[in-house]
Amino acid sequence: MKVSDILPLPGVSFTYEEFMMHISRLRSFKYNTVERAKAGKYYVIGDIHGDVVTFQKILEKIGEIGSDEMLITLGDYGDRGMYQVETWLGVSYLKQVLNDKYVPLRGNHEPDLNSIPYPHDIRHQLKEKFGEEKGESAYRELFNTFQVLPLVFDGESFIAMHGGFPVEIFHLNDVEKVRKSMYEILWNDPFEGLGFVESPRGLGFLFGKDITERWLSLNGKNFLIRGHEAVEGYKFNHDGLVITVFSRTGAPYFNRTAAFAIIESGKVSFETIKQ
Repeated sequence: MKVSDILPLPGVSFTYEEFMMHISRLRSFKYNTVERAKAGKYYVIGDIHGDVVTFQKILEKIGEIGSDEMLITLGDYGDRGMYQVETWLGVSYLKQVLNDKYVPLRGNHEPDLNSIPYPHDIRHQLKEKFGEEKGESAYRELFNTFQVLPLVFDGESFIAMHGGFPVEIFHLNDVEKVRKSMYEILWNDPFEGLGFVESPRGLGFLFGKDITERWLSLNGKNFLIRGHEAVEGYKFNHDGLVITVFSRTGAPYFNRTAAFAIIESGKVSFETIKQ
């Protein structure tokens, strides 16, 4: 089956009961804080932010997920876009069909109570679609799902996370430190300097090339792939050691190019979607 056939198309109706069932199923899978799996090829999709149309086009380009392939999404599934509810249904459908061949990572727009981003309008969209009471119930179900999603994917040659490296250097085997560093993992960004400075986002830090090099050296990896920033498809920082992928187009970012990454034999290539 082509993975694009799994997504709900814009305009296709579904009920509150169907949404609740599928989000409950998404949460019911066993997730690890740090997910690990070997594959011959990894497809990596960045921020989607409710743009299920571009999400569909990306999955059409991917086609099928083969027996030695994996799909990774880097978080930020809702907020800002027109089809946030449909996007979350799509994430659930993909997980139910692909199971351990799909890893949906957590982004900063999958918050806890202490880190609600702005905007956080998925709650409003759910109420618009299902009514005040059912919409609030649906949001609670979704919010509980945010809390169980993995923070990091530890690949053979790379690390994947939504934001970036914490400023404290540690091995990913130290899962307790990973959990304690959640806000940095979800909110940090690279900058072309050394050390770290406070983030203008109001949470997290900007981390320099020296931090990236120490993280990769300690964990035996070649590069970090992450989302979190709106760019024209993809960009490089720290002389190619940090790769940012952005997988949606249009308002409110008004970018015209989305991208996804393909990692095979330790090398990265990109496919793009033009608006």
